[in-house]
Amino acid sequence: SSGINAEYGGETLLHSRKVPPPGERGTGEEFKTVTTKSPFLHLMLELPAAPLFSDDSDNNIIPQVPIYKLLEKYNNLTEIEHKTYEATYLRRFEITKLPRYLILSIKRFTENRFFVEKNQTIVNFPISFDMAEFIETKVSDKYKSTEYNLLSNICHDGPAKGGTYPTHLHLASANQWFELQDLHVTKLQPQMITLSESYIQIYERADFSVDNKMST
Repeated sequence: SSGINAEYGGETLLHSRKVPPPGERGTGEEFKTVTTKSPFLHLMLELPAAPLFSDDSDNNIIPQVPIYKLLEKYNNLTEIEHKTYEATYLRRFEITKLPRYLILSIKRFTENRFFVEKNQTIVNFPISFDMAEFIETKVSDKYKSTEYNLLSNICHDGPAKGGTYPTHLHLASANQWFELQDLHVTKLQPQMITLSESYIQIYERADFSVDNKMST
């Protein structure tokens, strides 16, 4: 597990403050911001809720969202409401350590006692992106690079209960993308990757990547 943590482990600070009841100022000790250290092996990204209704003109339109919008959850500015049985809290996430391999998990499924529902929103993402805009300068200055290159993109095709999990994999030595599904392997154009319903993505920091080493 130490090897996994060394390669995949990052770290955030979770800043949480209790929301006072309506009509109260919340000046007591219990309403002060509490900060805790929270290690991670992956970052969970929540999709916006799919539209409940649609008219004839947009019946076949699937919502889209940029991955940068989802990553704002970790920019130490965005406050997210978190409800418990006892109270409501506002939470901020601050990334303080970047891993070599960054795993992003896109929350596509919601489940209750009666059914499982899938959010089909398409996440628009680049093959490479920079985490610098989501972390403090004092953190980014610790690294040679804060840019990440996509290595693998795991998707979900089909209904919530069932479907398949095609995987897009980049072979850096040949600069070629492949799609893997069961025992079938086919070449894939990079622009086709972003049209998929991404579920899990694995990125490698650029200062470790094969592409970077081959160019130096």
